[in-house]
Amino acid sequence: MNLFTRFFAAILLTTIFTSQLFGQSELSTNYDAFQYRNLGAYRISAWVGSLAVPENPGEKHKYTWYVGPRAGGIWKTVNNGTTFECISDAFGTSSIGDFAVSPSDPEIIWAGTGEAFNARSSYYGNGIWKSTDAGKTWKNMGLEDSHHIAKVVIHPTNPDIVWVASMGHLFSENKERGIFKTTDGGNSWKKVLYINGQTGVTDLVVNHSNPKILYAATYQKKRTAWTFEPGGEKSRIYKSTDGGNSWKMVQGGLPTGPLGRIGLDIHRANPDIVVAVIQNLNVKPGVDPNEPVPFDEFTDHSFDNLIGGEVYITKNGGTSWERINDPETNDVSGKAAYSFNRVSIDPVDPGKIYIIGVGMYYTLDGGKTWPGFREQNLFQTNFGDNRIFWIDPKDPRHMMLGSDGGIYSTFDGGLTMNHYYHLPLGEVYNVEADNETPYNIYIGLQDHETWKAPSNGWSGQITPADWVITGMWDGMYSKVDPENNKYIYITTQFGSHQRVDQAKGERVSILPQANESEPYRYTWTTPLAISPHNSAIIYTGAQKVLRSLNRGETWEEISPDLTDNDPEKTWGKGHIQYCTISTLDESPVKAGIIWAGTDDGHVQLTTDFGHTWTDLTPNLVKAGAPASMWVSKVFPSNHDSATAYISKCGFTDDIMDAHVYITRDFGKTWKKITNGLPGSPVNVVIEDKKNPNLLFAGNDLGVYVSTNKGENWLPFKANMPNVVVRDIMIHPRENDLIVGTYGRAAWITDISPLQQLTPEVEAKKLHLFDIDSKPRLNFSEQARWGNYQMTGSNHLNSPNEPNGLEIWYLMEKDLQEGTKLSIANKNGETVFEKELPYQKGINKIYWNTFRASPGEYKITLENDKILESKTGIVTKKWTWPVLNYSGKN
Repeated sequence: MNLFTRFFAAILLTTIFTSQLFGQSELSTNYDAFQYRNLGAYRISAWVGSLAVPENPGEKHKYTWYVGPRAGGIWKTVNNGTTFECISDAFGTSSIGDFAVSPSDPEIIWAGTGEAFNARSSYYGNGIWKSTDAGKTWKNMGLEDSHHIAKVVIHPTNPDIVWVASMGHLFSENKERGIFKTTDGGNSWKKVLYINGQTGVTDLVVNHSNPKILYAATYQKKRTAWTFEPGGEKSRIYKSTDGGNSWKMVQGGLPTGPLGRIGLDIHRANPDIVVAVIQNLNVKPGVDPNEPVPFDEFTDHSFDNLIGGEVYITKNGGTSWERINDPETNDVSGKAAYSFNRVSIDPVDPGKIYIIGVGMYYTLDGGKTWPGFREQNLFQTNFGDNRIFWIDPKDPRHMMLGSDGGIYSTFDGGLTMNHYYHLPLGEVYNVEADNETPYNIYIGLQDHETWKAPSNGWSGQITPADWVITGMWDGMYSKVDPENNKYIYITTQFGSHQRVDQAKGERVSILPQANESEPYRYTWTTPLAISPHNSAIIYTGAQKVLRSLNRGETWEEISPDLTDNDPEKTWGKGHIQYCTISTLDESPVKAGIIWAGTDDGHVQLTTDFGHTWTDLTPNLVKAGAPASMWVSKVFPSNHDSATAYISKCGFTDDIMDAHVYITRDFGKTWKKITNGLPGSPVNVVIEDKKNPNLLFAGNDLGVYVSTNKGENWLPFKANMPNVVVRDIMIHPRENDLIVGTYGRAAWITDISPLQQLTPEVEAKKLHLFDIDSKPRLNFSEQARWGNYQMTGSNHLNSPNEPNGLEIWYLMEKDLQEGTKLSIANKNGETVFEKELPYQKGINKIYWNTFRASPGEYKITLENDKILESKTGIVTKKWTWPVLNYSGKN
């Protein structure tokens, strides 16, 4: 293929992509034209908590299996992992607990929603779903209030019989927890095992030879925003011998007293053999239970004085049990057992047992030796924090492993691992951008550092290689100096502040040092802000607002403790710090006006650089805001120093409704602005810098937009699935909306026409929005020669924006046909003309400017039915400046 042919093919592909993306079906809302690009970062993937492989696939499903990221939906491959497709977007939630393929019919799938690990960021689901066509279509079969489904078990020969293990609500007591059974394909359910409103079920296994026999693990726990009680006397193992209709606790050598999470597995060849991993919460012999334990940002030390994870086996169907893990290594549960504690037993050799936890602990001789504890010979090339494990019953050398690094497979018993990094996953906490050309976006990822990549790649696409790490550990906030993007400020878990010098490639700690008598408390996602009036000034929040005048070299306190400072809540069990500042920012309109919100519900304001503070919470309560509900975002207006917005999030209270408020008088009075928002916790609210009436909000279902300052809201979904949105920003130059989702990584769409939207514009039958000063040229000189792409289908790259002139227009509902857009050069010659299909609302097309020349053009939008009126023809003059084709002016 010669150079010209290659380039023509690239242009043709761009044209096809554009027509598919922006000219599909009739608009379902006014905002469907705002198609997003899903950017990543993908190469490290994200937390996978469930997977399923058809047991009897037949020829049709020979290479089919399914992956369930905890916050990213269910993904199906039909070609053994070469490509994946999400099949669960119809659920209305991306939070997945567990799912199973019927052993007797690979077309039947049962999927339980709601992540199953009890972490601080475990998002809830909406019940159990069923597919009878291998995931093409789905139907909700109930159990909506279960919130977190830990296990789905389908009868070996009858797919209408299903058992569901529900953990129930994460932060509150409820009755839809325990084990539920259906015998009629989900038309009705019977609660067959229920302990109390605080005790759910974490695991459930069935004897495939005799499905009347099942084993279940109950789990008593209490989680609040400020503490986590990881177990109790009700955490036990139960057995049923009548298909789950009745249950009896098994003991016989198992530990008593308070227990935590329990994982189970049953041996296929000899189902009398059952293994259990148990988090033993009894105090270690000879240890003072009141002995203080340290707090650090990486490990939960609240279990240091407790026995921890143990492995037990029964060989007689649960009558008696024996502990088999290495006595020299007591705790097999790892740093956070409530997030792990699963066990798998080889289906052929019962002496091979694998503990799924921080590391891959294992024994190959029935517990006599545990080389995994010391030598770690196997499973060394995968990311740790393992969550789910599958062993092929027909060939145990073939295994699959889901971890915080995604999904892996091995065909040699764990000696080597294959990573399926091309799933578009990422759990984003924060988004940021700089002003380079193309601009870079920065994201903080759960489990996976902070990352940076260009918004358009110089190769014509954004590849995994374009993403680079800027900060370490769990990625939280990144803030880039707007005047000199040499500097990035970063927080990781619990406030491990860093300053990055991008020119030197240097990271240094700038952690504020507190008085030993009153250590600083930081929330998990510690907030950061750069002063919009002096970029050398940065702010962060502990229980007090801290300010640095010299880029973090030194810090000073500029507020008292702004929280309740409740001694019963400040340092909780379960790796938690509470009564902290959760969000803060300074007004861009006037220096010294700083707003701060706390996790225990306070909104505080200073108008004099921190000398005095006013608690605005009582005023918010008058407007209907719950007093103690977590403040997820404070956002000072870009246009008025007296105006600000706040969102409160009821996630940690299991309160599923919307709370967004506006003040126009420095917080003296507030107005609730949630009309149109669904019953879902709101995580972020922002205001546009150009249009003061344009607002965006992110909740646990997606992005919502208001064009009238919050009077009402509409979904701003387009091609984005229902997914938790944790952060949103608008690029100040490119007018792109950048969205950070918790599960499906970062997304971008251009919102420039919304910035021009007014009631007068919306009332028009036809409107042509202002044109960008230049066409979008998102390729380098080299890319114009023809891109070299890696061959094969299993490479996940994000497309650049289509090259050309972006033209936005609005059509009124009565304009069914006859609308045309044309472009003429300065000589009056028509260089582009297109009939526009009827699509009510705001729409977009591209003019490929490759063969056009810089100069003056006239763009005309007209409809022949209304030519008589002045509104029938809309024109815009546009001058294309001479450009440097590197993409930089």
